[in-house]
Amino acid sequence: MSTETFRLRYLAKSIAGVPRDLIQTAVAAVRAIKPTVFIYNCTWVCDAQCEMCNNWKWGNRKEDMTLAQMDGVMDSPFWGDVENLNISGGEPTTRNDLPELVEMFYRRLPRMRKVGINTTGLTPQRAIPMLTRIVDFCGEKNLLVSIRVSIDGVGDMHDQVRNVKRGFDKANKTIEAMQALAARSPHFQFGIASTIFAQNLDDARNIREWARSKNLDIVFNMLRFTDNMLHNAELETTIGFGSREEAFMREFFLDQVAGESILSGQSFMYLHYADMISNGYHRTMPCPFQRQGLLLNPNGELFYCENSEKLGNVLDTPAGNLYFGANQLEGRETLKRETCPTCLSPCQVNVGAMKQVVPYVKFLRRAYKVKHDPSRHLKTLPDPVR
Repeated sequence: MSTETFRLRYLAKSIAGVPRDLIQTAVAAVRAIKPTVFIYNCTWVCDAQCEMCNNWKWGNRKEDMTLAQMDGVMDSPFWGDVENLNISGGEPTTRNDLPELVEMFYRRLPRMRKVGINTTGLTPQRAIPMLTRIVDFCGEKNLLVSIRVSIDGVGDMHDQVRNVKRGFDKANKTIEAMQALAARSPHFQFGIASTIFAQNLDDARNIREWARSKNLDIVFNMLRFTDNMLHNAELETTIGFGSREEAFMREFFLDQVAGESILSGQSFMYLHYADMISNGYHRTMPCPFQRQGLLLNPNGELFYCENSEKLGNVLDTPAGNLYFGANQLEGRETLKRETCPTCLSPCQVNVGAMKQVVPYVKFLRRAYKVKHDPSRHLKTLPDPVR
């Protein structure tokens, strides 16, 4: 299936939900609403030891919630509005029950439009049959599914970033199998993802050209520092961005905008990155996590987002009680005032925009201008989100 066809199918589902989105956005402006966007880090156990992420140091299978525990947590009307689910880690395929987790989410999330899974692809003998089962299940249920394998360099560079011998070759086996599966699965989008930072900066264009030569859809991410999501805040002083990295990435991401469809979520994200580099890291893009998102970690700790304070643990207190708690909601307002204005996170920025129709239309107009003339970027910069 072509990436553009998948995007159109997802856009069609999103358009069908516009009336509901408009109502939810209006209601969210005056009171808290249930989450529609959900990130679940299902484990910190990982088969890589990445230079830019410390999640692998926290891997402890005994602390991961079991399938039965997760099913109990999700057995609540509180989760009934979730439309977009992303399963990450750690490495999700290290969980033998990953397919059963997806099946459970399908039962518990009646409004789910799409499920996304991030994987290293480093253990193809385990990942390929597991991911194939998930894709086949989603096809049976008419559920859109997106899977991305992480590639952070071509050949040796990927192995160095991931600290895995022959990691590039191993990931390629998973990539080839998933590409073949996507070709016969109209509900399945497959691609790769790459995180750009100082170590692999000079390989970014090589990654892009390699992906094009393989006809692979690729998403480039700008490294960010967050303990809730990556346990890497301590690394900012050693691998944080300097002027060289920022200048390169601004140009690189504007090139990506020029090469992407303006209907693409990637285009939205790349413009977001270029904006923040250009304006001193003042956020210009809406974020669904401000009003209708949640992040759940393997041990049951719940957060509004990757930068919020912990709300509590869902094994001790129902998620709805934590989410709607007066103290927690007050903390979310503080987060919106103090952290959101400079937050780099790209998580579901396209979803956040599409749920707010006017900002999305404004983005489309900007993206069209920048796509056809990247030199106009600075002139199109919007005011920061307040």
